[in-house]
Amino acid sequence: MRISTVEHHVSDLAAAVAFYRDLLGLPVSYDEGSARVTLGSSELWLTPGPATAAAHHLAFDVPAENFDAAVSWLAERVPLLRSADTGEHEIEGPAGWNSRSAYFTGPDGEVLELIARRRVRHRPAPEGFGPEHIASISEVAIAVDDVSATAAELGRRFGLTSFGPSSETFGPVGEEAGLLILMRTGRAMAPDRVKHSAPLPLTVWLADVGTAGKFRPSDACTVVID
Repeated sequence: MRISTVEHHVSDLAAAVAFYRDLLGLPVSYDEGSARVTLGSSELWLTPGPATAAAHHLAFDVPAENFDAAVSWLAERVPLLRSADTGEHEIEGPAGWNSRSAYFTGPDGEVLELIARRRVRHRPAPEGFGPEHIASISEVAIAVDDVSATAAELGRRFGLTSFGPSSETFGPVGEEAGLLILMRTGRAMAPDRVKHSAPLPLTVWLADVGTAGKFRPSDACTVVID
């Protein structure tokens, strides 16, 4: 499974474009009052919407061999968030994930993440790191009222399975190339637990699943499987 496109609202489209295009150096195009950000094999669609205290979460995959360079590149552009547990800004993934992450805040308060998965092979950058080395959007968080029931429905309808440890408030579904992170509404988000999940307007397009269809894990969110 992979995440081909994510669409969510931002309160200031011009500021969001400046963040992704001018600060991070990613390709951005306009399309009828919205903007599309290219992140490797994925696209992030930004559409105007109201400001909110809750936050979206997205993770961007980078080559494991270039993680240190990616963190240095990122730290030159934005403040890095620190773990509430360790105080560090480089964070080892949960048990079984075999990953390293660095988090930062997006233009509308999103909790964004660069993640390097050691088992996923991307073409490494010969030296250094740049925005062209981001491989994809590999995680998107979805706020739901019942994590276990939502995960079970995704499994029943589309054959998607849990990935790694789950709980009543946190349930990753999919595989390393693409994960839906189910979070119970109101859960504090890693790494600093400042932002909280909420059922914000969100559309996620998935590919390479095998069973096509649509699923609404909440009134605000739609998952489209091509």
